[in-house]
Amino acid sequence: MPRLKKTVAKPKNVKKNRHGANFVEPVRELLMRRISREIELREWTQVQAAEFLGVTQPRISDLTRGLTENFTIDSLVQWSGLLGLELKIDTKSGGRGENIFSWLDASDQVIPYYTRMIATNPQNADSYWKRGHAYHQRGQYDLAIGDYTRAMELDENLQFLRINRAQSFICLGQYGAAFLDCESLIAQKPEALTCSWAYITRASAQQAQGNDREALEEYARAIAAAPDSAAAYFHRAIYFEWMHNFKAAMKDFLKVLKLEPTNIQARQHLDSIRTKREEKGDDE
Repeated sequence: MPRLKKTVAKPKNVKKNRHGANFVEPVRELLMRRISREIELREWTQVQAAEFLGVTQPRISDLTRGLTENFTIDSLVQWSGLLGLELKIDTKSGGRGENIFSWLDASDQVIPYYTRMIATNPQNADSYWKRGHAYHQRGQYDLAIGDYTRAMELDENLQFLRINRAQSFICLGQYGAAFLDCESLIAQKPEALTCSWAYITRASAQQAQGNDREALEEYARAIAAAPDSAAAYFHRAIYFEWMHNFKAAMKDFLKVLKLEPTNIQARQHLDSIRTKREEKGDDE
């Protein structure tokens, strides 16, 4: 009996999002950073490291310069094994839907790593914005703003970083500057999701100033810009929950789960709200 050939349906309309959830490149960067750090700790020259790993010196040079496109994860894992490095996969963080860059930020070596990359190649815009992200995560908002600005100067395709810079401005209480960044980005008519995030960021600025009505108006604009995205619903739900408007919060969290059934955070918030309403005897 002839064997049937199994066919697999190809996904349609899949678009690459440069600043979205990209798993491969960050993992490569993490492995490259750990290997580079190990070579530094052993005080090896590039020639010595190449000899130990069984590669040419230019390959080690590419490694230290952060040229991720020149390496596969397989080869980097093999090098890590030769160096005796322990590799772990954090499935819990991934389950919470966090961006992988949040995992990389946990290391104290992130900022020094990208600083070395910038010293090696001052025109590398990606290194600036990734170091800026690390600065923001550590509360060094002024330094984050500087790096985001430089990244956008080097690469005009990184205008989405206005959202990141606006978030740093908000943390510094510079709401006017945050609004200007979002307004400028919206005026460029970016893709729907980027536009939606600009409105979400403006909503955050309104919240920080206690402008509830204006914040909710911004969330409505964010949803209108990208109705199939769960992000605006999720952030508005968090805001409703903070305002103790549990009915509205539940409605938005349920919408998030309809769009993203595996969103653990939304489910946890829903369970928490239901518990609070039961304790209050609120059956509405």
